[in-house]
Amino acid sequence: MARFRRKKRTKHSDKMRGCTPHASLAAMAPMIESKGIFQEIHNHVVIDEKTVDYRPTDKLVLVTLSMLSGNQTISEVNWKLRVDRPLLLAFGYTQCPDQSTLHNTLNAATQESVEQLSSVATSLFTHHNLLARQFQHGFEPEQITIDFDLSAQPSSKRAQKAAKGYFAKRRNSYGRQLARISVASTSEIVADQLYSGNTLSCAAFKDMVHQMEEVLNLSEKSTRRRIRLRLDGGFGTDSNINFALSRGYHLLVKMYSGNRARKLAKSVGDWKDAPTTSQKKNGESATRQIAWLKNPHRYCRKTRQIAIRTPKPTNKSGYSYRVIVTTNLISPLGEILNDYDRRCGSAESVFCQDNQGLAQRKRRKHSFCAQQMLMHLTTIAHNLCLWFKQWTIDAIEFHQKCDRWVAEIKQQLRIEISDAKDLFSNSVALLKQRGIKRLTHQLLSISGQLFIKKGKLNRIVLNPGYPMMDRIVVAFSALLADSSVQVTVGDT
Repeated sequence: MARFRRKKRTKHSDKMRGCTPHASLAAMAPMIESKGIFQEIHNHVVIDEKTVDYRPTDKLVLVTLSMLSGNQTISEVNWKLRVDRPLLLAFGYTQCPDQSTLHNTLNAATQESVEQLSSVATSLFTHHNLLARQFQHGFEPEQITIDFDLSAQPSSKRAQKAAKGYFAKRRNSYGRQLARISVASTSEIVADQLYSGNTLSCAAFKDMVHQMEEVLNLSEKSTRRRIRLRLDGGFGTDSNINFALSRGYHLLVKMYSGNRARKLAKSVGDWKDAPTTSQKKNGESATRQIAWLKNPHRYCRKTRQIAIRTPKPTNKSGYSYRVIVTTNLISPLGEILNDYDRRCGSAESVFCQDNQGLAQRKRRKHSFCAQQMLMHLTTIAHNLCLWFKQWTIDAIEFHQKCDRWVAEIKQQLRIEISDAKDLFSNSVALLKQRGIKRLTHQLLSISGQLFIKKGKLNRIVLNPGYPMMDRIVVAFSALLADSSVQVTVGDT
């Protein structure tokens, strides 16, 4: 008689190991979970859509994750994020919906959903902004410089609220205008607002000021005196300048009218040369001249005003004139001008970093509400990159004082004590030198293996072929030292 053989039941392992092209991005997952970044979206945003496999807020989180992983458009989710199961598991997802499902969720958003997501972005900024960190460490700046700027967002002619406006090097183009308020010292985004394509800076200014006051809690005039608004000429009308001065703000702004600037410059006696960083076609640096106005235009508060004249192109004679208005009554002429020049490297670079690092301009939606949802998700992703970088720097500076952690790093990388000190400072320098683009395209795009145990990230093994890998391992090891996630280098 044949013997009956019982089949052995296969046990499903609670461990998983997988390769991913974004193993370093998984280092964000424990920090995001511990600080409740994405949980804010789940708790406060409501989109009227049926839940089958994913909540609507899950799809918003996955759109944000696709931005951080370097996807240029939402359609790339199918080819990159959706097939990257180890990365999804690190962030708590077993799979990712189709790109069309993500589009449908964005299209289902209403103005109420937009306001809810905006309040989430505001709440996250309030709890994690780097200015609050400066106050906690006893450093209290005398003035906080806030930059305002508008950036054209090209779109289809048939998109909602698309209109002809000013689009650099895009004549007769249609689109919308993205108004942004950012902190000059940290490049954090305070708030964003989307307008129709024909909106001018001067028309959006007062609305932007009220939005900034709500986010930064500037209800009293005494607190507004610590804020300096640095604005370009598009904001510098008499109405806007008097509005800001009457509310107690300090200003550094270029005057709106070129004709008035030409008339005011006639009162100048002695001009002083002030070279610029711009280059002429022949390679020589353009030279402008500056001077204090003897008969400045009168505003509701005392100001000082600087006249600037720049030679016109060689085929034209004469000068073009501009006037800068400032409430700074102490600093010398050249220092104020250099301070205004730094605005070009701050406000405009924030837009450039998002356009290049997070592909902000390439994600376009016909629906105005859907485009606003993408705008707020980009704001969250932008600030999250900056906070992640600062959290890592703080972790390195804290753990390098811990002998046990330093010993583990020395054993893993096989270095001496003197080399370890240099390595820690080099790791901090590596992070400080990275903006949004190089952070997402380099540090957060390192391939490797992820080890996941019981649904939690347990270990990250990075590909050793990348440059400066020892500094990267030190940075991520310090960041995840308190979360029991091990970061190593090995064959992948």
